[in-house]
Amino acid sequence: MSDLLDDDLEFRGGTLQLSTEVVSPDTSGQNQNNPNQSESITNQPKANVNPSVLSGADSLSSSSSSFADARESRANGATAETSEPAQPVYPRYDIPFDKENIKDFFTYRRGVVENAIQECITGLLFPEDGEYLGSWLLTEITLWDNEKERIVLLTSRLVMTIKYDFIAMKQLEFKKTYLDDLDTIVIGELVYPPSSLVPERNLRGVRLMWNKGEPVPMKTVWNPFSQDVPFITFASHPVFWHKEGELEDKATYDMEVFAQKLQRAIETMPSSACCIHHSPIVIQSYVGLTSILHNKASMGFFKVRGKFSF
Repeated sequence: MSDLLDDDLEFRGGTLQLSTEVVSPDTSGQNQNNPNQSESITNQPKANVNPSVLSGADSLSSSSSSFADARESRANGATAETSEPAQPVYPRYDIPFDKENIKDFFTYRRGVVENAIQECITGLLFPEDGEYLGSWLLTEITLWDNEKERIVLLTSRLVMTIKYDFIAMKQLEFKKTYLDDLDTIVIGELVYPPSSLVPERNLRGVRLMWNKGEPVPMKTVWNPFSQDVPFITFASHPVFWHKEGELEDKATYDMEVFAQKLQRAIETMPSSACCIHHSPIVIQSYVGLTSILHNKASMGFFKVRGKFSF
């Protein structure tokens, strides 16, 4: 029954477009007050006020020092004007599900995720796949804005996304995405177009893209069963918000940790031309009735549902 409910139909419309318009900040007043600062102000990076509708990218960086977890950066900004030590401050997240509901998830049970990941590593990874770098249980957000529970394995050559049955404890299907094929990675808040009726998620994610800047073909956009979507989007798994312990204890469910290690893997590949963007990720959903029902009922996750489990 889970396989039948994974694919939901929804009428969607929209236009994918890229914008590169940039606007320089107004520093004329500052230059008049302090002429000695004119040269340093002129060299400041420009800001993009019209992020790409496809990727939401408005800034480009491939430096490891440029990556900053939003939880840490906001904490540093909040304490910059005080002498108190910095404390971790979370962004404005909408925590998925509640403490009682999360206990129905099979992945909340002790040892289930660890055993599943070990099985996938043993059965699916081979020496030619490169050096093993890490494994996670994350939420995949599809082109149609449906949330799916996925095991993610990262090596020095690829990202493997695995659909796993946590009830029967077996692999169902998997997909390999090679790092050499990636041309863009976007890390930031998940947002919807201005004209969308879908409520904001208030959640961060990471998107891996290999479309070389081209819009998604219409035959793919309008086909909910298409396997040719040139990007994949991940967010933290719901268990992350409810599992007890420090951030290190919840790293298996944390998208931020995956994004950090993915960026480092890209930067250590001399042949990679992939660009790292830190900006909002646009989800092209305008009405989203089907996806809202799908995600609210957590149909993409294996859990106990009354007298049934699927």
